[in-house]
Amino acid sequence: MEYKALPFSSVWENGIFNLPTKLVDEYLKLASEYQLKALLYIFRNNGQADTNAVAKALGQTVSDTDNLLEFWVEEGILSANGNVVTQENLPKSNEPKEKNVVVVKEAISAPTLSPKDIVTVLRESRELQSLVNEAQKVLGRTISTAEQAIIINMVNYYGLKPEVVLMILEYYRNEKQKGMSISFAYINAMAKNWSDEGISSIGEAEEKLQEIERGNRIWNEIVAITGIRHRKPTVKQREMVLGWFNDFDITMITIAADIMKENIPEPKLSYINSILKKWKKSNIKTPADVEKEQAEFEKAKAEKESRGKNGDRLSGKPTYDLEQFKRDALNNTEI
Repeated sequence: MEYKALPFSSVWENGIFNLPTKLVDEYLKLASEYQLKALLYIFRNNGQADTNAVAKALGQTVSDTDNLLEFWVEEGILSANGNVVTQENLPKSNEPKEKNVVVVKEAISAPTLSPKDIVTVLRESRELQSLVNEAQKVLGRTISTAEQAIIINMVNYYGLKPEVVLMILEYYRNEKQKGMSISFAYINAMAKNWSDEGISSIGEAEEKLQEIERGNRIWNEIVAITGIRHRKPTVKQREMVLGWFNDFDITMITIAADIMKENIPEPKLSYINSILKKWKKSNIKTPADVEKEQAEFEKAKAEKESRGKNGDRLSGKPTYDLEQFKRDALNNTEI
């Protein structure tokens, strides 16, 4: 279908203003929706406007408006308070890069990318330009500078393939549509974990997403059993809860949750985790094992009481030592 501007439309009534052809030729894909809108507003006002006016026109905060206008300053199209950024000031892309350098991600945090860094990276990589554009289509909205930085780091720092990154973004969108409280920081942590696990193909990513879906179902069961308030697990919580089901069934986990409820005022996953760890160490696997151990403890306790306060010490105690669980829960660092 071909579209044509109507020469006598009412849109022409208030006059016209000029725009450089280069803006359409080079920046329709590179610039975001709001960056283009902001520039249109400035050209409409004789090529000059302050941040407050642009922010009001766009319905954005002054801080966000300054961030998106910095893109045009760095491109040498706008100046800010009389300061002009020239191409000579931008980072050079032709500097030789060291090869065969192994980055230890556990010791080095992902780089913080400024708007200037993002512009430079996108200019150098058509693949990342395409990824950012596709990300906006997947999410159905313009993505912020901070979100662009996270997406770029998923590829450049964590080493994920663009198609895998898009699968993570689709997961994020679907969770948001379900009303889940999920943030970009959460999917950034997902990207790190996937990188650590060596997920490098669509097939591996699909398997991982199926595992996450299974984890969500299990998590909903744990929420119902324990009464915890966390509606969305952290990555560590998810791993811990999934680990429980490697050694115990839902009946044993429910028993551990009941012990927790009887002994602390607020539900804590770390308390349940301490019980299950001790049961695993003592080879307690069934409700009958729990009852047997409790009966042995009660018998030993009764014998001690019959001997009086100065009698021998108890020869044993159940694996779910309540006071120890409380101390473990307070000192727990696994969540």
